[in-house]
Amino acid sequence: MSDNLFKKFLTYFYGSGVGLIIGLITTIISTRILTPEDFGKASMFTLALNVLMIFIIFGTDQAFVRFFYEEEQGLRGKLLFNTMKIPFIILVIVLIVLMIFREKIMLFLFDETNSMVFFILIISIIFQVIYRFAMLVIRMQQKGHLFSLMEISNKSLNLILLLVLFYSIGGNFEILIYSTGISLIILSVISILLEKSFWNPFKGKVMSVKHSQKDIFQFSYPLVLTTLITWLFQAFDKIAIRQWSDFEELGLYSAAFRIVALLNVVQITFTTFWSPVCYEHYEKYPDDKEFFSRTSRIIGLVMFTVAIITILFKDVIVFLLGPEFREAAIIMPFLIFMPMMYTISETTVVGLNFSKKTKWHIVIAGAACLANIVGNILLVPIYGAAGAAVSTGLSYILFFILRTHISQKYYYVDYNLKKVYFLIICLSMFALQNMIWSQHLLTYLTGVFLLLLVGILYRTDLKNILVIIKNRRKEVE
Repeated sequence: MSDNLFKKFLTYFYGSGVGLIIGLITTIISTRILTPEDFGKASMFTLALNVLMIFIIFGTDQAFVRFFYEEEQGLRGKLLFNTMKIPFIILVIVLIVLMIFREKIMLFLFDETNSMVFFILIISIIFQVIYRFAMLVIRMQQKGHLFSLMEISNKSLNLILLLVLFYSIGGNFEILIYSTGISLIILSVISILLEKSFWNPFKGKVMSVKHSQKDIFQFSYPLVLTTLITWLFQAFDKIAIRQWSDFEELGLYSAAFRIVALLNVVQITFTTFWSPVCYEHYEKYPDDKEFFSRTSRIIGLVMFTVAIITILFKDVIVFLLGPEFREAAIIMPFLIFMPMMYTISETTVVGLNFSKKTKWHIVIAGAACLANIVGNILLVPIYGAAGAAVSTGLSYILFFILRTHISQKYYYVDYNLKKVYFLIICLSMFALQNMIWSQHLLTYLTGVFLLLLVGILYRTDLKNILVIIKNRRKEVE
């Protein structure tokens, strides 16, 4: 990763870093004013919103990302509107279906019917679509500072609204849902106004874009099934807990997810930054494979380090959540594989994306999803949320393996996979150790040893990062 690329990454990272701090504060406040049961109900709202977005977006967001740099700069606004036509047609159909089955949907999600919550769900769906594309516009133009400011605004607004709603209507799961819906409305409007020239529907109307709606559809439709399977892969743990356990276990599981927020920050920041950068680099230098190998090694170093640190300090974070959520510390260790494996695989899956072999994603997601379903069926009835965490973690390791090795067939890059697999095995044993002996001296010593091991195995890349940071500091001074 070059000095210039590192600077660009930092423009995205500081927003996620500040957002992490605000998000942790929000989580701590939420767990203090809500019960695990209410926390579980609020997570079902998020789950519903995410699965509906899969059908509505129809993979067109990835088409917009893939075709962005192939389109003339003056016609990228028109590409945006061409891309958004399919989602808005599907959106209308989804809203009609939701209205017809309103009562059954509400009972499944919350075990109760609530007109205001249903209304907020409808509004949130509409503005989530708009916000998704609005942030893609900022992201694909590589406006890192603006993207970071929007991230900070998002987290800040959620926290402010949570506090205002708590003092207005009290502590119940609805306040998390209302704060989400209101935030989406405000942020969607702001993001469009900031890039209003891009959102001009008449700009570039005379000329035709390089990629028609047919091209967008052909690229997108395989991704719908892929995304749906991926969602089932990511969400079946919550569905399994909802089916074979209760809202309290679901709440503890959701709280455990919040503990891995440190890894999520790196994941979100990197994937946001990486998509436009890797496509642009490939278009200019298709034979420069060392760029992808070097980036993968650096991300591996960062993700393994942050994962170990997160597990080491999990008990401190859980202590802040409150006594009702202490059991989340036992659930959390294997969940770190979810953001970690996904992030590293983003650097190793480039061969499929460059060759536009999107149908392979269906096979990969399907195999990992099947493994996760089987794992949850076997483990959740016996071990509850902890079993779901183990199943999810192991499934993401399989997800990484499949993504990497299939991608290598189309665009071979030397990622030094022996080192990666060795550390995955070590980290798996460490996660299991933390689930059995959570607060044991041997467990903490193991974590320190693993940190030293990561530093030794990635010593060359670590030195390069330190040099870049040193040069950056000199520039600032």
